[in-house]
Amino acid sequence: MAKRFKNRGIRITGVVVLVLFGALLFSLSVFGKAIVRDKAIYIGDINHKTYTKQELAEDLKQLEKNIMQKNPLYFADRAKLQALFSKTYEQLEDGLTEEEFYRLLSPIVAAVNCGHTNLSISEALLANREQTAKFFPLKVTLLGDELYVLEDEPAKDIKAGDRIRSINGKSGEEIIALLMQNISGDGSYETKRRYIIGNHFNSRYYDFVDNSENFQVVLVNKDGQLKTADLEAKYRQEFNTTAWDLHFTNFQSGDYYQGKIYDDYAVLTIRIFRNEKDNKFEPFLREFFTELRTRNIGKLVIDLRGNYGGDSFMAKNLLAYLTSEELPYFAGDYPLIYHLLGFLKPVVPQEPNFNGKVAVLTDGAVFSTAAHLCALIRYHSLGTLVGGETGGTYVCTDGARDMVLKNTRLRLHNSTQVFKVQVEGLSPNSGVKPDISVTSTIEEVLAHKDPVMEAGLQALSQQNNLGF
Repeated sequence: MAKRFKNRGIRITGVVVLVLFGALLFSLSVFGKAIVRDKAIYIGDINHKTYTKQELAEDLKQLEKNIMQKNPLYFADRAKLQALFSKTYEQLEDGLTEEEFYRLLSPIVAAVNCGHTNLSISEALLANREQTAKFFPLKVTLLGDELYVLEDEPAKDIKAGDRIRSINGKSGEEIIALLMQNISGDGSYETKRRYIIGNHFNSRYYDFVDNSENFQVVLVNKDGQLKTADLEAKYRQEFNTTAWDLHFTNFQSGDYYQGKIYDDYAVLTIRIFRNEKDNKFEPFLREFFTELRTRNIGKLVIDLRGNYGGDSFMAKNLLAYLTSEELPYFAGDYPLIYHLLGFLKPVVPQEPNFNGKVAVLTDGAVFSTAAHLCALIRYHSLGTLVGGETGGTYVCTDGARDMVLKNTRLRLHNSTQVFKVQVEGLSPNSGVKPDISVTSTIEEVLAHKDPVMEAGLQALSQQNNLGF
């Protein structure tokens, strides 16, 4: 009897462990998680499939329930959000396509003011666009408040660097404003939104502004002369992406981080805090910092540009080599499972500890875990931040759940948990500001110059520690 009871206890313990582990997989989310894959298969012309008002209302209600009841709405104005939902119910009518419905819902999701909460088109429509979609044909970027063409089109007398004044009658200012209303980012600050426009203009323009077959463009050349051109839309695979998946286009699978050592300095590039299946990041860091110690390298550039975040354990691993004392990481209250799995443990210094000068390169993509890291580096004076304001700050909402709207199959990536790192003096409604602000001109972009890296190296060469 006693033995049987003991075995039962072992089985119960095993079940509890499995339940906790399952809860962990369900509850913990890192930014590197891709949006849910939809198992439903649609056969037919998804571009022109229409939905009844009742079907659209069901989907809108499903979206409303998930956002208003499950999202912490940390950065949102709840009353404004509820008013947007109410207004959208009134705009529903029979015969809307998925694309038309998506344009109605997108401003609501963007108004959550959470960079982790995104609404994407259905898998069926995304796949179908490979045969049917035609985008604004020339790659465009945003610098400051201006849109610039990045490619030549000799037949139309368009040169890379020409500034776009208007497309199909909409001014550059109007286009940017429309895109801002449809792109998710934390708080009301625009850093992450602007980065996405600058790097994924054609995709966002197609979804939220204009997917015409032709574009009449008014441009201004470098000499200030006006010119016009008529362009035909065309398909380009790089432009066919969604609101959430576009965050993962800056790296290839496995190409997540890289270390290079030069004569008297080193560069550690981390494109995303994502680990390979065999967890190579910890041994990679140990080998990298050991080499710095062996070669007596006292200057380190950490390049986080384009890094939207990821696994906080990896950020802790990196911090462990940059600090000589134990540092708290997360602050606030979290579900029990986070405590049980060591999620809230402090950063413990790791040897070989780096005690030289550190410059951290930042831009508007630096978000979630990457922004948390920058906030901690700033707060504990572990390095000089060089570049642009980050797209996130010391607090974000994630722990995202994925769901698919019942009828249109639009896909929602929806945050459920607030995450804060333990710092003081930073605003929740702005990114982490750089110590040395650096912006690129269109001439530098076209010449592939890197003024941010140059400024970072110059900072490392200063005799003082620039405040850290």
